[in-house]
Amino acid sequence: PKSAILFIMVSEEALDPRLTQIIVLNGVSSVGKSSVAKAVQRIAQKPFLHVQMDDFLSMLPPRAIEQEDGLVFLRIDSETIDVQTGYIAKRALEGMRYAIAAMAERGNHMIVDDVFFDSEDSEYRQLLGQFDFRLVGLFAPLDVFRNREIARGDRGIGLA
Repeated sequence: PKSAILFIMVSEEALDPRLTQIIVLNGVSSVGKSSVAKAVQRIAQKPFLHVQMDDFLSMLPPRAIEQEDGLVFLRIDSETIDVQTGYIAKRALEGMRYAIAAMAERGNHMIVDDVFFDSEDSEYRQLLGQFDFRLVGLFAPLDVFRNREIARGDRGIGLA
């Protein structure tokens, strides 16, 4: 995702230096959100904290995984998994967005990696409207996702 890093770095230069800066990376599993965020951290002038959706999902109690009220990975076919979120997972992810807003209020610049399931972009815009907020979508060809999922070994094939 070199083009994404270049875009973000150009965007960083255009950000208002007086405001807390938040860049939200949105994309499916294995698209490269974490890799892009870490690369931006290495080369950015400002100290961007990296906030990962996976860190918040890892806080869920084990009983919430594969349960209707938590997080369910439903295999549609050999190449597709549908991720369904129940109220426990939705609350945790909403809490993540509010935590990001609270950290921004304290002046922390952040680059966030997230996967949108519904109207998260609207919630981010509402919560982060007072800051210099950018939303960046990351995309890649399907064969790239498959290769990354296989290489990672920690994700179900078909999450992308």
